[in-house]
Amino acid sequence: MLFRSTLNRMDLVGEKFEPIKSALYGFTGDSIHSEGVLNLPVELGTHPCQHIQSVEFVVVECPSLYNAIIGRPTLNTIRAVTSTYHLLVKFPTVGGIGILKGNQQASRDIYEAANRSSNTHRMSVIRAFKKPVGALPSENNRN
Repeated sequence: MLFRSTLNRMDLVGEKFEPIKSALYGFTGDSIHSEGVLNLPVELGTHPCQHIQSVEFVVVECPSLYNAIIGRPTLNTIRAVTSTYHLLVKFPTVGGIGILKGNQQASRDIYEAANRSSNTHRMSVIRAFKKPVGALPSENNRN
């Protein structure tokens, strides 16, 4: 998924989309209509451990904290291994193991700033528990 605001910043405003007739549905059941599909080359990693992959993006016009979302088909194509805990993606390349690494502090700062500036996207608690549901394994007990 590629957000229209990102596409505008990339100076690709005149690019032709392949039209699609489907809506995207969110976790809350709300839907948005796509503007179309756009194929773009995406450079992953840094030299010499990089890979260029053509990615099919669905372009949407909606507010988001993200620039784009890479889906499972692309991650599978590049044979990526992901760790959301470490904000890390690793994938094999001809030059070795390519790495995409996020910055946890920057991610928190951006998320908090977006929540302060927007009243439209708030997290709602679905169910609260008085006691912890389960304990996390201690450092010594991890396998």
